[in-house]
Amino acid sequence: MADNTLVTAEQIIEQIKKLDTNEQRIVIYFAYKLDAERKLTGPELSRLAEQLVSATNETEAARIRESITSGFYGRNTDA
Repeated sequence: MADNTLVTAEQIIEQIKKLDTNEQRIVIYFAYKLDAERKLTGPELSRLAEQLVSATNETEAARIRESITSGFYGRNTDA
């Protein structure tokens, strides 16, 4: 029987803080890998496009363009 107990991100973060350093490294590696592989949804990409249109300087625009590109194609983990 599956346990349908919901756990919040805040609860998970509190548990991660209690882990020893090596276990935290494993969690950090997982989070980076997940971020590198995850592609953004249509609504997430649309919000970024709106932010790009409203960007007030080139540095901000470049950061948003990078987020759009990596969110669409995924991040290059070979860098």
